[in-house]
Amino acid sequence: MNTTFASALNTMTPGDAVMCLAAGTVELALDDAPESMRWHWFADLLDSQWGLTGRLAPILTEPVMSELEQAARMCRAAAQHPLDPQVWLSAYQSTTALVEDPAVISTDALHLALSAANDIALEAMDTPHPDFSVAVTLAFEALTSVVAVDREVSRSWILTAIGEWVARTESDQSGLRSAQSRTNADNRQIANASVVSAGCSEKTLLKVRGNA
Repeated sequence: MNTTFASALNTMTPGDAVMCLAAGTVELALDDAPESMRWHWFADLLDSQWGLTGRLAPILTEPVMSELEQAARMCRAAAQHPLDPQVWLSAYQSTTALVEDPAVISTDALHLALSAANDIALEAMDTPHPDFSVAVTLAFEALTSVVAVDREVSRSWILTAIGEWVARTESDQSGLRSAQSRTNADNRQIANASVVSAGCSEKTLLKVRGNA
């Protein structure tokens, strides 16, 4: 977790912390991970038990739920291969039309959640490597805007979402370290075989390496 953002969540209201995130005075680093991991996390932020569809389920209208689920499916597909910009354009147009619906405008959490999906579609339409910082901020703001939820609950929701990101990046880094260890071991075996084939006994090699 970005410690600056975590500190902000611990020292101010969730809404104020998210506003600082939007203003750029606190940071949530989402770039230090493989592209596919970012796409999957964005998808889950829109549509999962800990994401928007899960947290906002009691107030979501069917059209908004459908748009969030569709945008999430597209993010998961984009994790495998780039999507045609026209596909994202269609999603952008449909979310733009729904964002202007009076029923959506009148409920802040719905409007913000749909705006997050709309921004994802806009970014993905324009570039194959989108910056979703605005979409993440909108999604977090949606979580803080549910009228029936108090500050501590919305704070825990955001921390859970960030925790999901941290767990995935740590798992990826652990996997990279394991792969590097296996590569190093393979290289040592190759080196051992090369020395043995050159006329040295394996026992002598081990003694030279200090491992006898």
